Amino acid sequence: MGRYTLSAVDMLDFFERLTEWSADTFGPRSHRGPIGPLKHLEKESREAYEEEDAGKRKEEIADCLFLVFDSAHRAGMTYSELTQVAMAKLKKNKARTWPDWRGAAPDTAIEHDRTAD
Repeated sequence: MGRYTLSAVDMLDFFERLTEWSADTFGPRSHRGPIGPLKHLEKESREAYEEEDAGKRKEEIADCLFLVFDSAHRAGMTYSELTQVAMAKLKKNKARTWPDWRGAAPDTAIEHDRTAD
């Protein structure tokens, strides 16, 4: 077994359970697309970075994962496609130029050099 096999199966199971629950609770993706969950993600991510309690912050981060998966599903993506797109994006990010993290404040976003874009 590869080092990601068990967690990949667990995440696939989670993705499938979440999309089933979401369709039952919020309606099928033919009725509700990805925009609603993406708007909700904006709210939940704000709550995650504003939360001071570490345990509650973890729950807010989990909420963000729910909404990423739900918006992907509602955009017509399968778990496999989401994973493939994410891996391609990781490859793209690795090829970009990034500033040295040691020069950034701990609670700020670090963005890639856009002059090459």
